[in-house]
Amino acid sequence: MTLSVRQKSNIRHFVYYLVNGTLDFELIQKTFADTYHDTLKSNSDLFYKTACVYINQEIELNPQWPDTKKLGKFICDLYENRVNEADFENWKTNFDTQQKDFSSDFKSFTKWFIASKTVPGITYSDYIDARASFVEQCFAIWANVVEIEHNVVKNTNHAIERVEQYIKSYFVPGFIDNLEEWECELHME
Repeated sequence: MTLSVRQKSNIRHFVYYLVNGTLDFELIQKTFADTYHDTLKSNSDLFYKTACVYINQEIELNPQWPDTKKLGKFICDLYENRVNEADFENWKTNFDTQQKDFSSDFKSFTKWFIASKTVPGITYSDYIDARASFVEQCFAIWANVVEIEHNVVKNTNHAIERVEQYIKSYFVPGFIDNLEEWECELHME
């Protein structure tokens, strides 16, 4: 089984808004001013933990669209060290990757993405510098390729290999990926 079009769409949109700084544009501008991208680059924990809250919300609530305002509040509160558990119920602030379920697989992929050394000399900071469309495409490829059985990703390594193809094609001059069109599709719902 693969993810639904809605799930694929939500993942790519969430990541795009996260990197673009538009989860809650006004609040993010007020909190970070002009330092949002530099802060996101230098503090991968903001990216990781906000992604965890997103996927926990996605799995628990199964929304038609990510709650971008609440996610914007979370990243701002996290940045200012004032996350209030009452605002974000315990299940929403679960950063654990030890469970055998899809949300842990998504969190593990997010950790991999942050730590990835696919191209020598290129790091997470470069991924954020490449901006929202690049990061969105990486997560879209992963979401398009993963196969799920009993709520667990069964082809983790293959999905990561496909994302690596894209990263190499983006950063290595002359590298031509062998990605198929369906793997790169940016789903809309």
